[in-house]
Amino acid sequence: MRNDSFADYLLRYGDAHPPAGRYRDKDDFAVWQKRFRGQLEDLRGPVPERVPMQVVHEDAVREDDHTRYLLRFDVNRFASLPAYLLVPHGLAEGEKRPGILMLHGHCTHGMDSLCGLKGVIDDEGRRRSYALLAVRSGYVVMVPAWWGWTGRDGHAALVGAKRDPCNVIQMAASMYGFNVLDLHIQDAQAALDALAARPEVDPARLGCAGNSYGGRTAMWATIFDDRIKACVASGCMNTFRERSLKLAACGVQYPYGLLRLGDVPELFSMIAPRPLQLQAGVKDRLITPSDRDEIAAVVRRAYRALNAEDRLDYVLHDDAHIMLWERAEPFFKRHLM
Repeated sequence: MRNDSFADYLLRYGDAHPPAGRYRDKDDFAVWQKRFRGQLEDLRGPVPERVPMQVVHEDAVREDDHTRYLLRFDVNRFASLPAYLLVPHGLAEGEKRPGILMLHGHCTHGMDSLCGLKGVIDDEGRRRSYALLAVRSGYVVMVPAWWGWTGRDGHAALVGAKRDPCNVIQMAASMYGFNVLDLHIQDAQAALDALAARPEVDPARLGCAGNSYGGRTAMWATIFDDRIKACVASGCMNTFRERSLKLAACGVQYPYGLLRLGDVPELFSMIAPRPLQLQAGVKDRLITPSDRDEIAAVVRRAYRALNAEDRLDYVLHDDAHIMLWERAEPFFKRHLM
Protein backbone atom coordinates (compact mmCIF):
# COMPACT_ATOMS: atom_id res chain seq x y z
CA MET A 1 0.00 0.00 0.00
CA ARG A 2 1.29 3.48 -0.91
CA ASN A 3 2.06 5.70 2.08
CA ASP A 4 0.85 9.09 0.87
CA SER A 5 2.30 12.29 2.33
CA PHE A 6 0.15 15.36 2.89
CA ALA A 7 3.23 17.49 2.18
CA ASP A 8 3.38 15.87 -1.26
CA TYR A 9 -0.28 16.69 -1.75
CA LEU A 10 0.40 20.34 -0.87
CA LEU A 11 3.36 20.39 -3.25
CA ARG A 12 1.24 19.16 -6.13
CA TYR A 13 -1.70 21.39 -5.24
CA GLY A 14 0.47 24.50 -4.87
CA ASP A 15 2.22 23.85 -8.17
CA ALA A 16 -1.18 23.59 -9.88
CA HIS A 17 -2.53 26.72 -8.14
CA PRO A 18 0.23 29.35 -7.94
CA PRO A 19 -0.59 32.66 -6.22
CA ALA A 20 -2.78 34.73 -8.50
CA GLY A 21 -2.13 38.14 -6.98
CA ARG A 22 1.61 38.53 -7.42
CA TYR A 23 3.03 41.75 -8.82
CA ARG A 24 4.23 41.61 -12.40
CA ASP A 25 6.55 44.05 -14.13
CA LYS A 26 3.83 45.18 -16.51
CA ASP A 27 1.62 46.24 -13.57
CA ASP A 28 1.50 49.75 -12.16
CA PHE A 29 2.94 49.09 -8.72
CA ALA A 30 0.75 51.57 -6.85
CA VAL A 31 -2.35 50.09 -8.50
CA TRP A 32 -1.21 46.57 -7.65
CA GLN A 33 -0.47 47.56 -4.06
CA LYS A 34 -3.96 49.01 -3.57
CA ARG A 35 -5.59 45.95 -5.12
CA PHE A 36 -3.52 43.51 -3.08
CA ARG A 37 -4.32 45.42 0.12
CA GLY A 38 -8.01 44.98 -0.62
CA GLN A 39 -7.52 41.28 -1.29
CA LEU A 40 -5.72 40.88 2.03
CA GLU A 41 -8.56 42.66 3.80
CA ASP A 42 -10.99 40.19 2.24
CA LEU A 43 -8.99 37.30 3.73
CA ARG A 44 -9.20 38.64 7.26
CA GLY A 45 -11.72 37.16 9.64
CA PRO A 46 -14.13 38.94 11.96
CA VAL A 47 -12.96 40.67 15.13
CA PRO A 48 -15.10 42.27 17.85
CA GLU A 49 -15.44 46.04 17.76
CA ARG A 50 -12.93 48.08 19.70
CA VAL A 51 -14.01 49.74 22.93
CA PRO A 52 -12.85 53.14 24.24
CA MET A 53 -9.28 53.15 25.53
CA GLN A 54 -8.98 53.12 29.31
CA VAL A 55 -5.47 52.43 30.53
CA VAL A 56 -4.95 50.95 34.00
CA HIS A 57 -1.50 51.16 35.60
CA GLU A 58 -1.07 47.91 37.51
CA ASP A 59 2.56 48.33 38.56
CA ALA A 60 5.59 50.59 38.19
CA VAL A 61 9.23 49.69 38.77
CA ARG A 62 11.97 52.30 38.67
CA GLU A 63 15.21 50.91 37.25
CA ASP A 64 18.55 52.75 36.99
CA ASP A 65 17.90 54.17 33.54
CA HIS A 66 14.17 53.76 32.93
CA THR A 67 10.81 53.13 34.55
CA ARG A 68 8.83 50.04 33.60
CA TYR A 69 5.06 50.22 33.87
CA LEU A 70 2.71 47.26 33.67
CA LEU A 71 -0.40 48.46 31.88
CA ARG A 72 -3.71 46.86 31.02
CA PHE A 73 -6.36 48.19 28.67
CA ASP A 74 -9.50 46.81 27.09
CA VAL A 75 -9.23 45.99 23.39
CA ASN A 76 -12.79 44.77 22.87
CA ARG A 77 -15.57 43.73 25.22
CA PHE A 78 -14.16 40.21 25.47
CA ALA A 79 -10.46 40.88 26.07
CA SER A 80 -8.01 43.16 27.81
CA LEU A 81 -4.36 43.49 26.84
CA PRO A 82 -1.45 43.50 29.31
CA ALA A 83 1.63 45.37 28.13
CA TYR A 84 4.84 46.81 29.49
CA LEU A 85 5.67 50.44 28.89
CA LEU A 86 9.33 51.39 29.23
CA VAL A 87 10.12 55.11 29.61
CA PRO A 88 13.73 56.33 29.66
CA HIS A 89 14.90 58.63 32.43
CA GLY A 90 16.25 62.09 31.72
CA LEU A 91 13.45 63.49 29.54
CA ALA A 92 13.17 67.28 29.66
CA GLU A 93 9.83 68.81 30.60
CA GLY A 94 7.50 68.54 27.63
CA GLU A 95 10.00 66.51 25.60
CA LYS A 96 8.54 63.93 23.22
CA ARG A 97 10.51 60.91 22.05
CA PRO A 98 9.84 58.41 19.27
CA GLY A 99 7.87 55.36 20.36
CA ILE A 100 8.60 51.78 19.39
CA LEU A 101 6.14 48.91 19.49
CA MET A 102 8.37 45.91 20.31
CA LEU A 103 6.72 42.56 19.60
CA HIS A 104 7.74 39.24 21.11
CA GLY A 105 8.01 35.91 19.35
CA HIS A 106 8.05 32.33 20.60
CA CYS A 107 10.43 33.10 23.46
CA THR A 108 9.74 31.21 26.67
CA HIS A 109 8.78 34.21 28.76
CA GLY A 110 7.25 36.38 26.05
CA MET A 111 7.17 40.07 26.92
CA ASP A 112 9.14 39.43 30.14
CA SER A 113 12.10 38.23 28.06
CA LEU A 114 12.06 41.33 25.85
CA CYS A 115 12.17 43.56 28.92
CA GLY A 116 15.06 41.64 30.49
CA LEU A 117 13.02 40.25 33.38
CA LYS A 118 13.28 36.50 32.77
CA GLY A 119 15.44 34.18 30.74
CA VAL A 120 18.33 36.64 30.76
CA ILE A 121 21.09 34.60 32.35
CA ASP A 122 23.89 35.12 29.82
CA ASP A 123 25.05 37.50 27.11
CA GLU A 124 22.84 35.72 24.55
CA GLY A 125 19.76 36.44 26.65
CA ARG A 126 20.77 40.07 27.05
CA ARG A 127 21.12 40.44 23.30
CA ARG A 128 17.51 39.27 22.96
CA SER A 129 16.12 41.77 25.49
CA TYR A 130 15.18 44.03 22.61
CA ALA A 131 12.83 46.32 24.53
CA LEU A 132 15.42 46.89 27.23
CA LEU A 133 18.03 47.73 24.60
CA ALA A 134 15.61 50.12 22.88
CA VAL A 135 14.68 52.09 26.00
CA ARG A 136 18.37 52.39 26.84
CA SER A 137 18.80 53.92 23.39
CA GLY A 138 16.31 56.63 24.32
CA TYR A 139 13.03 55.32 22.91
CA VAL A 140 9.71 54.93 24.70
CA VAL A 141 8.82 51.28 24.20
CA MET A 142 5.51 49.39 24.36
CA VAL A 143 5.61 45.58 24.67
CA PRO A 144 2.22 43.85 24.43
CA ALA A 145 1.52 40.20 25.27
CA TRP A 146 0.27 37.78 22.63
CA TRP A 147 -2.35 35.16 23.32
CA GLY A 148 -0.78 31.95 24.62
CA TRP A 149 2.24 33.59 26.22
CA THR A 150 3.20 35.30 29.49
CA GLY A 151 0.39 37.56 30.65
CA ARG A 152 -2.21 35.79 28.50
CA ASP A 153 -1.53 32.14 29.19
CA GLY A 154 -4.05 31.42 31.93
CA HIS A 155 -5.22 28.45 29.86
CA ALA A 156 -1.75 26.81 29.91
CA ALA A 157 -2.92 23.89 32.05
CA LEU A 158 -5.45 22.99 29.35
CA VAL A 159 -2.78 22.98 26.65
CA GLY A 160 -0.05 20.92 28.27
CA ALA A 161 3.69 21.25 27.87
CA LYS A 162 4.01 19.19 24.68
CA ARG A 163 1.59 21.12 22.48
CA ASP A 164 2.23 24.35 20.56
CA PRO A 165 0.15 27.00 22.36
CA CYS A 166 -0.39 28.91 19.10
CA ASN A 167 -1.78 25.92 17.22
CA VAL A 168 -4.03 24.92 20.09
CA ILE A 169 -5.71 28.31 20.41
CA GLN A 170 -6.02 28.68 16.64
CA MET A 171 -7.78 25.33 16.32
CA ALA A 172 -10.23 26.42 19.00
CA ALA A 173 -10.72 29.86 17.41
CA SER A 174 -11.42 28.34 14.00
CA MET A 175 -14.53 26.68 15.41
CA TYR A 176 -15.94 30.19 15.81
CA GLY A 177 -14.71 31.36 12.42
CA PHE A 178 -12.01 33.80 13.49
CA ASN A 179 -8.24 33.94 13.25
CA VAL A 180 -5.95 34.68 16.21
CA LEU A 181 -3.68 36.66 13.87
CA ASP A 182 -6.51 39.15 13.37
CA LEU A 183 -6.86 39.47 17.13
CA HIS A 184 -3.12 40.14 17.38
CA ILE A 185 -3.32 42.82 14.69
CA GLN A 186 -6.13 44.43 16.65
CA ASP A 187 -4.05 44.13 19.84
CA ALA A 188 -1.10 45.81 18.12
CA GLN A 189 -3.31 48.68 17.00
CA ALA A 190 -4.64 49.09 20.54
CA ALA A 191 -1.07 49.09 21.87
CA LEU A 192 -0.18 51.76 19.30
CA ASP A 193 -3.13 53.83 20.51
CA ALA A 194 -1.86 53.63 24.08
CA LEU A 195 1.72 54.38 23.03
CA ALA A 196 0.77 57.34 20.84
CA ALA A 197 -1.32 58.84 23.65
CA ARG A 198 1.59 58.96 26.10
CA PRO A 199 2.79 62.49 26.95
CA GLU A 200 6.41 61.36 26.40
CA VAL A 201 5.73 60.16 22.83
CA ASP A 202 5.58 61.96 19.51
CA PRO A 203 2.71 60.16 17.71
CA ALA A 204 4.20 61.14 14.35
CA ARG A 205 7.35 59.08 15.09
CA LEU A 206 6.24 55.51 15.76
CA GLY A 207 8.23 52.41 14.89
CA CYS A 208 7.66 48.68 15.16
CA ALA A 209 10.11 45.80 15.53
CA GLY A 210 10.38 42.14 16.45
CA ASN A 211 12.17 38.87 15.85
CA SER A 212 10.71 35.55 14.67
CA TYR A 213 6.93 35.67 15.30
CA GLY A 214 7.62 39.16 16.58
CA GLY A 215 9.05 40.01 13.15
CA ARG A 216 6.06 38.41 11.47
CA THR A 217 3.58 40.42 13.55
CA ALA A 218 5.66 43.57 12.99
CA MET A 219 5.14 42.94 9.28
CA TRP A 220 1.38 42.50 9.64
CA ALA A 221 0.97 45.46 12.00
CA THR A 222 2.90 47.73 9.64
CA ILE A 223 0.88 46.60 6.63
CA PHE A 224 -2.41 47.47 8.29
CA ASP A 225 -1.47 50.57 10.33
CA ASP A 226 0.00 53.54 8.51
CA ARG A 227 0.94 55.21 11.80
CA ILE A 228 4.02 52.96 11.85
CA LYS A 229 6.67 55.04 10.11
CA ALA A 230 9.55 52.54 10.26
CA CYS A 231 9.65 48.76 10.70
CA VAL A 232 12.39 46.28 11.59
CA ALA A 233 11.37 42.69 10.84
CA SER A 234 13.89 40.03 11.83
CA GLY A 235 14.00 36.24 11.69
CA CYS A 236 11.01 35.94 9.37
CA MET A 237 12.43 35.90 5.85
CA ASN A 238 10.91 32.53 5.06
CA THR A 239 7.94 31.83 2.81
CA PHE A 240 4.63 30.34 3.81
CA ARG A 241 4.93 28.00 0.83
CA GLU A 242 8.11 26.54 2.36
CA ARG A 243 6.51 26.39 5.80
CA SER A 244 3.48 24.56 4.42
CA LEU A 245 5.59 21.91 2.69
CA LYS A 246 7.48 21.24 5.92
CA LEU A 247 4.21 21.24 7.92
CA ALA A 248 6.05 23.64 10.16
CA ALA A 249 4.23 26.98 10.48
CA CYS A 250 2.23 27.72 13.61
CA GLY A 251 -1.39 28.56 12.92
CA VAL A 252 -1.44 32.22 14.04
CA GLN A 253 0.89 33.66 11.42
CA TYR A 254 -1.29 33.94 8.32
CA PRO A 255 -4.89 34.45 7.16
CA TYR A 256 -6.68 31.52 5.58
CA GLY A 257 -6.15 31.29 1.85
CA LEU A 258 -3.09 33.56 1.71
CA LEU A 259 -1.18 31.36 -0.74
CA ARG A 260 -3.99 31.72 -3.27
CA LEU A 261 -2.92 35.38 -3.56
CA GLY A 262 0.74 35.74 -2.68
CA ASP A 263 3.43 35.05 -0.13
CA VAL A 264 5.91 36.82 2.11
CA PRO A 265 7.64 38.75 -0.73
CA GLU A 266 4.33 40.39 -1.62
CA LEU A 267 3.51 41.07 2.03
CA PHE A 268 6.73 42.94 2.72
CA SER A 269 6.25 44.81 -0.56
CA MET A 270 3.05 46.25 0.89
CA ILE A 271 5.10 48.31 3.35
CA ALA A 272 6.84 50.30 0.59
CA PRO A 273 7.67 53.18 0.50
CA ARG A 274 7.83 53.39 4.31
CA PRO A 275 11.27 52.64 5.81
CA LEU A 276 11.81 48.90 6.28
CA GLN A 277 14.76 46.96 7.61
CA LEU A 278 14.84 43.22 6.98
CA GLN A 279 17.25 41.21 9.11
CA ALA A 280 18.30 37.61 8.57
CA GLY A 281 21.13 35.50 9.95
CA VAL A 282 23.17 33.17 7.79
CA LYS A 283 23.12 30.68 10.68
CA ASP A 284 19.34 30.80 11.04
CA ARG A 285 18.24 27.21 10.44
CA LEU A 286 14.59 28.25 10.09
CA ILE A 287 15.24 30.21 6.92
CA THR A 288 15.98 28.72 3.50
CA PRO A 289 18.67 30.85 1.80
CA SER A 290 17.01 30.72 -1.64
CA ASP A 291 13.69 31.93 -0.17
CA ARG A 292 15.47 34.63 1.81
CA ASP A 293 17.24 35.88 -1.31
CA GLU A 294 14.02 35.86 -3.34
CA ILE A 295 12.22 37.88 -0.68
CA ALA A 296 15.03 40.44 -0.62
CA ALA A 297 15.00 40.74 -4.43
CA VAL A 298 11.21 41.14 -4.73
CA VAL A 299 11.00 43.70 -1.93
CA ARG A 300 13.93 45.64 -3.39
CA ARG A 301 12.06 45.75 -6.71
CA ALA A 302 8.99 47.14 -4.92
CA TYR A 303 10.97 49.96 -3.33
CA ARG A 304 12.66 50.67 -6.66
CA ALA A 305 9.25 50.94 -8.33
CA LEU A 306 8.35 53.71 -5.86
CA ASN A 307 11.75 55.43 -6.07
CA ALA A 308 12.35 54.61 -2.40
CA GLU A 309 15.34 52.26 -2.48
CA ASP A 310 17.10 54.37 0.15
CA ARG A 311 14.33 53.45 2.62
CA LEU A 312 14.98 49.72 2.40
CA ASP A 313 17.78 48.26 4.50
CA TYR A 314 18.62 44.58 4.10
CA VAL A 315 20.85 43.21 6.88
CA LEU A 316 22.27 39.72 6.29
CA HIS A 317 24.35 39.16 9.40
CA ASP A 318 26.60 36.31 10.51
CA ASP A 319 24.45 35.31 13.50
CA ALA A 320 21.47 32.98 13.88
CA HIS A 321 17.76 33.44 14.74
CA ILE A 322 18.14 36.82 16.40
CA MET A 323 17.59 40.52 15.84
CA LEU A 324 20.73 42.62 16.13
CA TRP A 325 19.74 45.80 17.94
CA GLU A 326 23.08 47.33 17.00
CA ARG A 327 21.87 47.24 13.37
CA ALA A 328 18.28 48.25 14.14
CA GLU A 329 19.29 51.24 16.28
CA PRO A 330 20.93 53.33 13.53
CA PHE A 331 18.03 52.51 11.20
CA PHE A 332 15.48 53.85 13.69
CA LYS A 333 17.72 56.82 14.48
CA ARG A 334 17.81 57.74 10.82
CA HIS A 335 14.07 57.50 10.28
CA LEU A 336 12.53 58.41 13.66
CA MET A 337 14.91 60.57 15.66
